[in-house]
Amino acid sequence: MALAWSQEWLEAQMKLCRDDPIFQEEAAPLNRSFTVCVRADPDHGVAEDTWWGVHIPTMEKAFWGEENTWDTDYALEGSYRVWHAVNEGKKGLVAVLLDQSMLLRRGSTSYLAMFVPAIERFLEISRSITDTYAGSYELVTPRS
Repeated sequence: MALAWSQEWLEAQMKLCRDDPIFQEEAAPLNRSFTVCVRADPDHGVAEDTWWGVHIPTMEKAFWGEENTWDTDYALEGSYRVWHAVNEGKKGLVAVLLDQSMLLRRGSTSYLAMFVPAIERFLEISRSITDTYAGSYELVTPRS
């Protein structure tokens, strides 16, 4: 188990996604690289932005930290509050992109929308390894 979006979380997420036949089947045609920026929320105890990225579905070329970013196909940016809601299953990723509470700096929302099952599986795996959040954010979804 890991702190959401930490290096430990990313390593566990990569392994579980690589080994998950459902994720691999759903994500295989996606074949894109992603940069994710989770913006700080000082009012809720999150002092720094978190940057991470990976190629999907291979789960290779991963990076953690803004200084390690590379030019990916997709770039998503949102507040800690919004990412928390998405990771906890309270909001859908495509929905927050469409209502612009999360920004898509690079890439196509309509293309991502074709891969909702892969996105949902990625988030299910993330929830299975997330045991804490930074600041005052808490687990909402019951963990087994």
